[in-house]
Amino acid sequence: MPFAMPSDFVSSHPAPAVSPEMQRLANEVAALDNPGMTKLYLDVRREFREMLKRCKQISRGSGGISSTGNRMFWGSVLFTRIVVTAKSMDRLLPDPKPGEHWDFSATASLARNLFEACLVFHWLCSGGLDEDERAARFILFHLHDHGSRMRLLPGENFDPEVLADLTERFDANPVLSTWDEKRRRVALRGERTPFVQDEVLTEMGFDPVAFRMAYRLFSQHTHTGPISFYRMMEHDRGAGVETRHEKRYMLIAMGFALDFLKRAATTQLDIIPDAETRPPFLTDAQVRANVERAQGRAFKKGR
Repeated sequence: MPFAMPSDFVSSHPAPAVSPEMQRLANEVAALDNPGMTKLYLDVRREFREMLKRCKQISRGSGGISSTGNRMFWGSVLFTRIVVTAKSMDRLLPDPKPGEHWDFSATASLARNLFEACLVFHWLCSGGLDEDERAARFILFHLHDHGSRMRLLPGENFDPEVLADLTERFDANPVLSTWDEKRRRVALRGERTPFVQDEVLTEMGFDPVAFRMAYRLFSQHTHTGPISFYRMMEHDRGAGVETRHEKRYMLIAMGFALDFLKRAATTQLDIIPDAETRPPFLTDAQVRANVERAQGRAFKKGR
C-alpha cells in the first residue's frame, strides 16, 4: 500500500519538494466516494493485520535463542517493541459501523512511536555494517541511554565507572576516534539522538520529504499542536465518530506503518533467518498461563 497525504492537507500546508507521485496518490484518495474510501480502509487494515500477524510469528520464533552479539540481542528486543506497538495501534483501528470510536490523534501517537522504534532498529541492527561501525553505533546509543537517565533523574548518584568505561570504548573505536573534539564532547554527553533521521530513512528506502510531512502531522496530534484541533469543524473530524477525514487520516497512518513493518520484518529475518518457520519458544497459551501465575490468578485452559 503506497502512502500519501490528503490533497487538502498538502495544498493548505505546503512543504518543499512534494513529489508528483505523492500528489497523484493524494488526489486518487481524495477522488474516492465514501463507499470507496471505506473499502480502501478495510483493504489496508486487512493488509496491516496480516503483516502484524506475520511479525508476531517472527517475534515468537526469535525467542529462546542464545544471542551471539549486540545485533541479535537488541534486534530481538527492539523487534518485540515494534510488534507490541503495532498491536496497540491495531486496537485503535475501528470497524466502519455505528457505535465505533474513531480517534486519529491516538492512532497517530502510536504510529509515530512505531516509526521511531523502526528507525532505531534499522540504525542499530540492519545488515551490511562492518564490525567497527556497528560497535560505534552501540557505543553512541549506550551513551544516549546514560545521558537520558541523568537528565531524567538529575539528583541520582550514577556510577562514574559507567561513563568512564563508555568513554574508553569511544576513544578506542576506529570510527569514533576520528571525530573532532566538539563532536566527541556532544556525543559523550548523550543528550541527543545519535543519528540523523533523514539519513536512516534514505538507508531504509523511504523518501525523507514525503515522510517528513507525515511525521510532522503525526507529531502535531501527539503533542496537541494547533493542526490537531484547528479546523476540526470545517474538516468534520476529532469528535470520535466515523467521518471521511478521520478515515483518510487513518489510511495515512496504516500505510506508513505497513511499510515500516515490512522493512522491520526483513531486518529481523536477516538476523535470525528461520524465525518465521521455527516453533515458537512459547505458545500463546503458555504466555497467558505465565501471566496468570505471575499475577496470582488461576489459569483456565481455553480462556
